Amino acid sequence: MGLLNRVCFLTIVSALLVASSGCKMISQLQARDALNRGVTAFSAKRHDEAVEHFKVAVEKDPELLAAQLYLATTYRAQFVPQATSMENLEKARLAIETFEHVISIALEDKIAQATAMANLAGIYSSMGEYETAKEWYRSRIVVDPDSADPLYGIGTINWQLAYDETGMTGENVENLDEEQAVAINTLVDEGVDVLKRALELDPGYVDAMQYLNLLYREKAKLTEDEEEQRNWEREADKLALEALDLKRRQQEEAEQARRTLSTKTED
Repeated sequence: MGLLNRVCFLTIVSALLVASSGCKMISQLQARDALNRGVTAFSAKRHDEAVEHFKVAVEKDPELLAAQLYLATTYRAQFVPQATSMENLEKARLAIETFEHVISIALEDKIAQATAMANLAGIYSSMGEYETAKEWYRSRIVVDPDSADPLYGIGTINWQLAYDETGMTGENVENLDEEQAVAINTLVDEGVDVLKRALELDPGYVDAMQYLNLLYREKAKLTEDEEEQRNWEREADKLALEALDLKRRQQEEAEQARRTLSTKTED
């Protein structure tokens, strides 16, 4: 290839690269514009409109993680727990599929992964698929070990599963066979363990404290020893009072902070 031909070739390649870069930049700008429009629609609860904008954003820039997350979140917002229509279940499927896609592409973004996992756990829990929900909570613990929320999520599911079997006052316990009793005790023990760990991470987690109190009451239902039963009930009562006191103090502190902020704003 002669010098002139080489110069022409390099010029053409450079022009193509510049054109390609320009097209990519335009697509990225269009994606961000669609994302902003989608956020506006989502904030106004115009979910169908928001979905269409987020789809455009994803199409224009598949690497725009915020658009993927918003699209998944909008699908979830359209899903109604316990409703069994095909349309509603399709919204759940789309939300699950999109959140799972977020996890697959957000390999370096632990926050995005944790957000997607939390949503997946929430969706499966609201669908009554508790074991799958707990699997996602456990996955979130791996990527977000400093958060008490996934531990709390597991604890609440375990309480619900145990409570459904034992009854409000433990009236169903006598009808449980040995295998069922062991399984429920295992659930309760795991729930107690994860909620204690949640409170170690966040001592001010009132909801975790309240559910731990409820699990202690499940322990009381499941034991046949009267003294042990009274001990669990005492522990539960003590924890319930601590939770109420802590919530009251938190509300007082929040009110004081609000008043302080209001005073500074007026000044």
